[in-house]
Amino acid sequence: MPAERKRSVNMDEKDVFAFSSKEKEKEREAERRPASARDKPKDEAKMSGKKDGGKEEKRKRLEEEKKKKEEKERRKKEEEKQKAEEEQKKKEEEEKRQQEEQERKLQEEEAKREKEEGHQLHQEAWERHQCRKELRHKNQNAQEGRPEEAFFSRLDSSLKKNTAFVKKLRTLTEQQRDSLSNDFSSLNLSKYIGEAVSSVVEAKLKISDVGCAVHLCSLFHQRYAEFAPLLLQAWKKHFEARKEDKAPNVSKLRTDLRFIAELTIVGLFTDKEGLSLIYEQLKNIIGTDRETHTHVSVVISFCKHCGDDIAGLVPRKVKLAAEKFGLGFPPSEIISTEKQQPFQNLLREYFTSLTKHLKKDHRELQNIERQNR
Repeated sequence: MPAERKRSVNMDEKDVFAFSSKEKEKEREAERRPASARDKPKDEAKMSGKKDGGKEEKRKRLEEEKKKKEEKERRKKEEEKQKAEEEQKKKEEEEKRQQEEQERKLQEEEAKREKEEGHQLHQEAWERHQCRKELRHKNQNAQEGRPEEAFFSRLDSSLKKNTAFVKKLRTLTEQQRDSLSNDFSSLNLSKYIGEAVSSVVEAKLKISDVGCAVHLCSLFHQRYAEFAPLLLQAWKKHFEARKEDKAPNVSKLRTDLRFIAELTIVGLFTDKEGLSLIYEQLKNIIGTDRETHTHVSVVISFCKHCGDDIAGLVPRKVKLAAEKFGLGFPPSEIISTEKQQPFQNLLREYFTSLTKHLKKDHRELQNIERQNR
């Protein structure tokens, strides 16, 4: 047993010795290798570290460049956006300025137009007023200026020319004023007064032709004393016959009412005769039209053309022009205020009934709209 233990120990010592010998051999071989070979692993480690460090730096540099690029693009977009907003703002301001300038010009043009219209209205009102006053004076004093019998002997009394003239009266227009006036001055119509009266009353005039008709009637009245009485009687018969007409011609009614009103204003009829005739016709129209108001255009036309002198009405345009531009319009002095009062009352009643009618129609329309929703 001791011998075996000794052998075993010797074997272990041999193994240890062999291992240490191998280690020493490796160390000697390592010492015999060149320094470069020995340092190669270290260099490789260093190179690997440097390589990794370079990649990291490159990555960081790329990220920084990317960030700078993104920042640059962001700033560029912001600048472009800001520039676009500024341009849009400038554009809007320019458009606003142009619009304000245009509105200012339109307002100036409108104010100028209103002023011109106001002054034109003022001028026309005075011209019409003066013309009516002068013609009224001539007609009211016609008896003093009528010619003697010898005057008519110098005029043309031929049947052909006189009957032709009378026929023209049935279709007279404003454009014929001068030619008809010239024909009248050269003709002796003493034997044709009745026919002339019938032609004038039956003439199918437009509103624009009434002035010419009044002018010719004034010429007749200033030369022939019997003309005005015959004309008044003819109008009375004409209106009396119209009462039985269930469907009167509204256009004819409108011109006839203005015609007799103008004849009264210019003094061809006396105030008593003319105003009574006008009032009677206006009363008939309004009395039969309180419910339907189908003749409202007739009443409006009367107010527009003769309301200032017959009823003392002041048109809204005249009132506004007088207040806005300080213009003095002619007073309503041809017919006295006392004589105007009955017409004012009659027109006020018609206006009241008309407003009630319109309000009723408006309520009915509102009900229909609600039902259709």
